[in-house]
Order: sequence, then C-alpha cells, then structure tokens
Amino acid sequence: MSQHLQNKVFISTRPKGASGELNSLLTDLGATLLEFPLIEIKALALTGEEEKTFLELEKFQWMVLTSSNGVSYFFEMLQKVKGNSKLPEELQIAVIGEKTKKTLEKFGYRAAFINPGSTAEDFSEPFARHIKTTGTKPKILLPLGNLARTVIQDHLSEWADCTRIDIYQTEMPEKMDPEVVDRIEKDKYDMIIFTSPSGIYNFLKLFPGLSTQKIRLACIGEITAHAARESGYHPLAVAQNSSSSGIVESILNYYISKNIKKT
Repeated sequence: MSQHLQNKVFISTRPKGASGELNSLLTDLGATLLEFPLIEIKALALTGEEEKTFLELEKFQWMVLTSSNGVSYFFEMLQKVKGNSKLPEELQIAVIGEKTKKTLEKFGYRAAFINPGSTAEDFSEPFARHIKTTGTKPKILLPLGNLARTVIQDHLSEWADCTRIDIYQTEMPEKMDPEVVDRIEKDKYDMIIFTSPSGIYNFLKLFPGLSTQKIRLACIGEITAHAARESGYHPLAVAQNSSSSGIVESILNYYISKNIKKT
C-alpha cells in the first residue's frame, strides 16, 4: 500500500451520500475522508407545458442525458407524470460518460451514443457529427439541472431542434457540520475535494474571510478547476477523469511529486 496518503485528512464536498466510493479508495490508502456536502440536489416542479412534453416523448428522436442525476430525476418525473417509466421504442438516448451510462442501464435502457469524455464540450462535436449523418434535423430532448450551461444546445442548434427542461436544482444545504467547519477554519485538514463549480461558489460564500491562497483543494475536471481559479483558489490536483478513482489518482500523484521534490 502506498504510504503517501497515510494519516492524511481529506474533505469531500459532494452531495450527501455520494462519497462512498471515494471514501473506500482513500481509506484503503490510509487516509480519512470527512463528508461536508456543499451542494444539495432537489427535483424541480414541472410546468404544465413541461408535463405535456413528458407525455409526448414520441415526438423526439433523441434524448441527451449528461449526468447520473439527470438520469435519476428524469425517470422519477416520468413515473410521476405517466405512472410508468417506459420510453418510446424509437427514442434514442445519448449519454456523457461511463457513470451516466451505467445509471441509465439500471433503469433498463442502453445508450445509443456514449461519449467517453466528461464535459458538454467533449460531447457536443462528436454527437453533432453523428446526427449529421442522418440527413434530417432531429428533435432532441435535454433534461438538465438548473445550473447546466447551454453548451450542448448552442452547439447543436444548426443540426437539431433542442428542447431543454430543467428537472433538478442545485442549492446550498441548510445545515453544515460544525466540526468540519472548525477543521477548515483552523487548517486541520490536508485537502478539500470539489466536484463542481457550485461547490466552489458555495464554499466561498460560507468562508468569505479565509484566504483563498491558503485553501488546499483538489478538483474533478477543468470546468471545476477553472471556477476555482476564477474565484482566487489554486487547485493542487486536477482530475481529468471525472470519477472517484480519477481524483484519488491525481491527489496521489500530487503527493508523490511533492515528496520527490523534497529529496
């Protein structure tokens, strides 16, 4: 077992209950992970027009699902609106990333287009090339979170008719663990792990008096890292692979590199 993370304390800002795999990986390396959710995800109420869209899914040729949350909340809402989670047979599904693909399969469906990347930018160009070959302008449904950017619909606007529905919202939790707050304020941790820009922004709101130069953080993906830098933070580790194993590998590489420089 690598000794580089032995006895180190990490703080996860993922939503409540979403740090299980991360905890397991870090524990196996001798580290401790504290959960400190900085975002909470809740379903959004649908408008009458949006409910109608759920009842007319057969008019779409494609549905794009960008995250596991998107998959789960889509089928939750479909069940509420229709009374079942059955999709039209002709509706094809495109997903971003392996984790989204696996979540979709739990609901009994397989993706017709899987992008190995983890961002809207990674997805948009390959998917645009894919739908261009059909010779028609397909109708695409985009069930997203309220903070999701417009990258996909903007990129596909020339090649498809996109309908966006915001099905879940991201907000700051009402309660925070006072012990973890105390650790952060007293600098009794090794690194804080962020997985989204929302977490970065909420952290800044929660700790406005802490020096951004002294906060030690790791980020999943360049989008989160960019939000951190724009907010004045300097990520020590950035995982290109948006997964628990990806962020742990990046953190481990940081400490290995740091120890090499000391010798």
